[in-house]
Amino acid sequence: MLKNILPTLCQELNVEIPPLNEQNYHALQLGSLKIDMKDLSPGYYWTSDLRPIPKEKREDFLMLIMKANFLGQGTGGASIGLKEDESCLTLSLSLPYEMNYKEFKDRLEEFTNYVDYWKSWQVI
Repeated sequence: MLKNILPTLCQELNVEIPPLNEQNYHALQLGSLKIDMKDLSPGYYWTSDLRPIPKEKREDFLMLIMKANFLGQGTGGASIGLKEDESCLTLSLSLPYEMNYKEFKDRLEEFTNYVDYWKSWQVI
């Protein structure tokens, strides 16, 4: 459960423990990255905004996203999708099992690396 893991993680990263918002997410701020976290029964759900869909070469970009999503090869098992209002791409990951602190931290580091990559990816 997040209430057991977040205090240790936040202390180690020297950030404040994010409060639970009205949608039952904790918005963890890691530098310029914001990861929204939610408890599942059992497991966790993480999501982060990536970027708006580019207006130029839109089809090429969307094809790349579909390839990245294929078997989770370009996303570390997460999925790239659209926000409900279609304003930007998101990266989301469901972890449907209990994890110890080390596993949680390792998966979070991997997830944030993918978020960082896709936020900075430039359309060719």
